[in-house]
Amino acid sequence: MPGTINNLIRKYILAHAHPMKFVAEALGVMWSVFFLWNRNWIAAVVASTLFFLLTTLILWNKPSDGLAKSPLGKILLVYATPLNFFFYNFSALPLIYGLWVHSTVYILIGVTLLLLPHLWAWKNFGSDGYTLRGMD
Repeated sequence: MPGTINNLIRKYILAHAHPMKFVAEALGVMWSVFFLWNRNWIAAVVASTLFFLLTTLILWNKPSDGLAKSPLGKILLVYATPLNFFFYNFSALPLIYGLWVHSTVYILIGVTLLLLPHLWAWKNFGSDGYTLRGMD
Protein backbone atom coordinates (compact mmCIF):
# COMPACT_ATOMS: atom_id res chain seq x y z
CA MET A 1 0.00 0.00 0.00
CA PRO A 2 2.70 2.62 0.83
CA GLY A 3 4.45 1.79 -2.45
CA THR A 4 1.24 2.38 -4.36
CA ILE A 5 0.71 5.76 -2.68
CA ASN A 6 4.32 6.77 -3.39
CA ASN A 7 3.90 5.74 -7.05
CA LEU A 8 0.72 7.81 -7.37
CA ILE A 9 2.39 10.83 -5.78
CA ARG A 10 5.45 10.38 -8.02
CA LYS A 11 3.29 10.20 -11.16
CA TYR A 12 1.32 13.29 -10.11
CA ILE A 13 4.44 15.29 -9.28
CA LEU A 14 6.23 14.28 -12.48
CA ALA A 15 3.29 15.47 -14.57
CA HIS A 16 4.09 18.97 -13.25
CA ALA A 17 7.63 18.65 -14.64
CA HIS A 18 6.40 18.77 -18.23
CA PRO A 19 7.61 22.14 -19.55
CA MET A 20 4.22 23.12 -20.99
CA LYS A 21 2.39 22.25 -17.76
CA PHE A 22 5.00 23.99 -15.62
CA VAL A 23 4.77 27.22 -17.64
CA ALA A 24 0.96 27.13 -17.76
CA GLU A 25 0.73 26.56 -14.01
CA ALA A 26 3.25 29.35 -13.37
CA LEU A 27 0.99 31.64 -15.41
CA GLY A 28 -2.01 30.42 -13.43
CA VAL A 29 -0.23 31.14 -10.15
CA MET A 30 0.83 34.59 -11.37
CA TRP A 31 -2.69 35.57 -12.33
CA SER A 32 -4.10 34.04 -9.16
CA VAL A 33 -1.66 36.07 -7.04
CA PHE A 34 -2.78 39.22 -8.86
CA PHE A 35 -6.47 38.44 -8.38
CA LEU A 36 -6.08 37.42 -4.73
CA TRP A 37 -4.11 40.56 -3.94
CA ASN A 38 -6.96 42.56 -5.46
CA ARG A 39 -9.49 40.49 -3.47
CA ASN A 40 -11.12 38.83 -6.45
CA TRP A 41 -11.17 35.21 -5.33
CA ILE A 42 -13.53 34.06 -8.09
CA ALA A 43 -11.15 35.24 -10.82
CA ALA A 44 -8.23 33.68 -8.91
CA VAL A 45 -9.96 30.29 -8.80
CA VAL A 46 -10.97 30.53 -12.46
CA ALA A 47 -7.44 31.50 -13.58
CA SER A 48 -5.64 28.78 -11.65
CA THR A 49 -8.21 26.11 -12.51
CA LEU A 50 -8.26 27.03 -16.19
CA PHE A 51 -4.49 26.78 -16.61
CA PHE A 52 -4.31 23.59 -14.53
CA LEU A 53 -7.20 21.80 -16.25
CA LEU A 54 -6.25 22.86 -19.75
CA THR A 55 -2.74 21.44 -19.49
CA THR A 56 -3.96 18.36 -17.62
CA LEU A 57 -6.35 17.57 -20.49
CA ILE A 58 -3.76 18.27 -23.19
CA LEU A 59 -1.19 16.01 -21.50
CA TRP A 60 -3.68 13.30 -20.45
CA ASN A 61 -2.11 9.82 -20.65
CA LYS A 62 1.22 11.15 -21.88
CA PRO A 63 4.15 9.27 -20.36
CA SER A 64 5.86 11.25 -17.61
CA ASP A 65 8.53 8.81 -16.42
CA GLY A 66 11.14 10.31 -18.75
CA LEU A 67 10.66 13.65 -17.03
CA ALA A 68 12.27 12.23 -13.86
CA LYS A 69 15.69 12.64 -15.47
CA SER A 70 15.16 16.28 -16.44
CA PRO A 71 16.48 19.00 -14.12
CA LEU A 72 12.93 20.19 -13.34
CA GLY A 73 11.78 16.61 -12.75
CA LYS A 74 14.61 16.07 -10.27
CA ILE A 75 13.70 19.23 -8.39
CA LEU A 76 10.01 18.31 -8.25
CA LEU A 77 10.73 14.72 -7.17
CA VAL A 78 11.64 16.19 -3.79
CA TYR A 79 7.86 16.28 -3.22
CA ALA A 80 7.36 12.60 -4.13
CA THR A 81 7.17 11.38 -0.52
CA PRO A 82 3.94 11.60 1.51
CA LEU A 83 5.31 14.13 4.03
CA ASN A 84 6.85 16.38 1.38
CA PHE A 85 3.70 16.07 -0.74
CA PHE A 86 1.73 17.28 2.29
CA PHE A 87 4.02 20.33 2.61
CA TYR A 88 3.70 20.94 -1.14
CA ASN A 89 -0.10 21.11 -0.95
CA PHE A 90 -0.56 22.58 2.55
CA SER A 91 1.76 25.51 1.79
CA ALA A 92 -0.96 27.01 -0.41
CA LEU A 93 -3.25 27.74 2.56
CA PRO A 94 -1.15 30.36 4.39
CA LEU A 95 0.05 31.73 1.05
CA ILE A 96 -3.48 32.25 -0.27
CA TYR A 97 -4.63 33.72 3.05
CA GLY A 98 -1.61 36.02 3.16
CA LEU A 99 -2.30 37.31 -0.33
CA TRP A 100 -5.95 37.89 0.54
CA VAL A 101 -5.24 39.88 3.71
CA HIS A 102 -1.99 41.43 2.40
CA SER A 103 0.07 39.82 5.16
CA THR A 104 3.72 39.24 4.31
CA VAL A 105 4.08 36.97 7.36
CA TYR A 106 1.53 34.47 6.01
CA ILE A 107 2.99 34.74 2.51
CA LEU A 108 6.45 33.95 3.90
CA ILE A 109 5.08 31.03 5.95
CA GLY A 110 3.51 29.58 2.80
CA VAL A 111 6.68 29.94 0.74
CA THR A 112 8.75 28.51 3.60
CA LEU A 113 6.49 25.45 3.84
CA LEU A 114 6.77 24.99 0.08
CA LEU A 115 10.57 25.09 0.09
CA LEU A 116 11.16 23.31 3.42
CA PRO A 117 11.37 19.78 1.92
CA HIS A 118 14.36 20.90 -0.16
CA LEU A 119 16.36 21.45 3.03
CA TRP A 120 16.39 17.77 3.95
CA ALA A 121 15.95 16.15 0.52
CA TRP A 122 19.07 17.62 -1.05
CA LYS A 123 21.31 16.23 1.68
CA ASN A 124 20.98 12.99 -0.32
CA PHE A 125 22.38 14.67 -3.43
CA GLY A 126 24.36 12.03 -5.32
CA SER A 127 28.07 11.97 -5.97
CA ASP A 128 27.38 12.39 -9.69
CA GLY A 129 26.07 15.86 -8.83
CA TYR A 130 22.78 15.16 -10.52
CA THR A 131 20.83 12.43 -8.74
CA LEU A 132 18.80 12.62 -5.58
CA ARG A 133 19.53 9.25 -4.00
CA GLY A 134 16.31 7.43 -3.20
CA MET A 135 14.32 9.64 -5.57
CA ASP A 136 15.30 8.24 -8.97
